[in-house]
Amino acid sequence: MLLGALAMALIVAAFTDLKSRIISNRLNVAIAVGAPLFWLATGLEVWPGIAFQLGLAGITFAICALFFAIGQMGGGDLKLLTALALWFPPMEFVGLVLIMAMVGWVLTLVMGIWGVSRSNIVGAKPLRDTAILIGCTLIAAVFASSILGGPRFALPHALGESVDSNVGVTIAMAVAPIALLALVTLASIKIIRRHKHQPRIPYGLAISIAGLWVVATALGPDIAPVLAG
Repeated sequence: MLLGALAMALIVAAFTDLKSRIISNRLNVAIAVGAPLFWLATGLEVWPGIAFQLGLAGITFAICALFFAIGQMGGGDLKLLTALALWFPPMEFVGLVLIMAMVGWVLTLVMGIWGVSRSNIVGAKPLRDTAILIGCTLIAAVFASSILGGPRFALPHALGESVDSNVGVTIAMAVAPIALLALVTLASIKIIRRHKHQPRIPYGLAISIAGLWVVATALGPDIAPVLAG
């Protein structure tokens, strides 16, 4: 029941952030106030349970405040993520942050495509750069999907055997994705800056999607019988 209410609040947060880049204080306060009710409903003990949640929220606020101070996060995003830290155990919250980062990364590239495609900078090549950004976005989406348990590219059988038997190939296969992601990220940043486009990323949307993902995972066992009839 309470997780369902949280899911509805996150949907509202996603829509309002996407529409106006604002997440209301009332909504963030409601999410934060709902956490103690969730603790009570789940029988969370004061120590270490509630103490851990409060500590996690405090650490989250401190880190997000730093990002806010350097202009990399909005105030509403800071409050929303801090409020969510009150709800989820540390490992689940780390998963939420990872999902948020992946979704935010892809959103940044998508909005970069939109801005670059409409660029009117003299001497720039918006058509070429848009095509490159689309390619970078697809690579980012595939990587995010594989990290989050979605569809992924399977290694050819022969290459898979080489990975199992050859240490050098194993190391190369481990380093290759990191190198590719670094190249994709740096190329995307260079292209977006070349067109003097600084996308205003609705990170509240990324946070909300990540929160809904974790809530859906938690509600999975309860929803399955209902869906089965």
